[in-house]
Amino acid sequence: MDYFKLPSFMKKISIEHCLTELRIPPKFVALHGAQLPFDCRLVMPSGQRWQVRLLNIASGCHFHTGWSEFRLANNIIHDDVLTFTMVDAGIFYVNQYNPRMGCPRLSDLQEDLYGDPDYSDASDVDTSDDYVPSDTDGGDSSEENEYAPDPEVLDDGCPTFTVSLDRSNISRSLEIPMAFWRRHIQMNALQDPVYFNVNGNSWFIVLGHSDTNFWVKRGWRRFKEANNIVVGTRCHFKLIDRNEVQFYVWFDRE
Repeated sequence: MDYFKLPSFMKKISIEHCLTELRIPPKFVALHGAQLPFDCRLVMPSGQRWQVRLLNIASGCHFHTGWSEFRLANNIIHDDVLTFTMVDAGIFYVNQYNPRMGCPRLSDLQEDLYGDPDYSDASDVDTSDDYVPSDTDGGDSSEENEYAPDPEVLDDGCPTFTVSLDRSNISRSLEIPMAFWRRHIQMNALQDPVYFNVNGNSWFIVLGHSDTNFWVKRGWRRFKEANNIVVGTRCHFKLIDRNEVQFYVWFDRE
């Protein structure tokens, strides 16, 4: 499934107009209204789902019954920006963005993460604060080593790189090609969190770095387990936001 080609729309929340219902853009309804059932589902990145009922009235098509419960449960406030991507008839993946920062709210991405007994604020179980990849730990991400862009997706202006995962990636961590980062992302962004997005779900990633290597220090174990990543999986990373660093990720499996 090519997530970027799925029908979607964006709404900036106004409590004056979105307190008890949300009007779906008329253009979206005109193009995709035939796929909108009476009962729809809204799915957040945490995996939680809410059922909302459509109301068709003179002013348009609205998420009505169930919308207030969804808004309150997800602490949706005035000026929040929401994106709705329809992944199936009436099923929408919803992402909520902080209006000041322009990135997903951490409370949405991390609510289940910090409540997970398998997660801690320390490094992944299979890495450590002292872990630095060597040239034999799955490759060198130095400047001299070129990353492999995906030519079929370069036309959209989003740079990509591809990693074929070996046993070192699976047992230890994922390395980010240094040449890719230096070419497309500011170096000071290494201090900030990174997001991996897969079909509407987001994972919070923390990077480690040395003079010659960048690697995922926190979040890799959870990401690979959630996406059933094994040796031989070919992972494609498309940079969709260079400022609040976000990658859209998809997989080729053997």
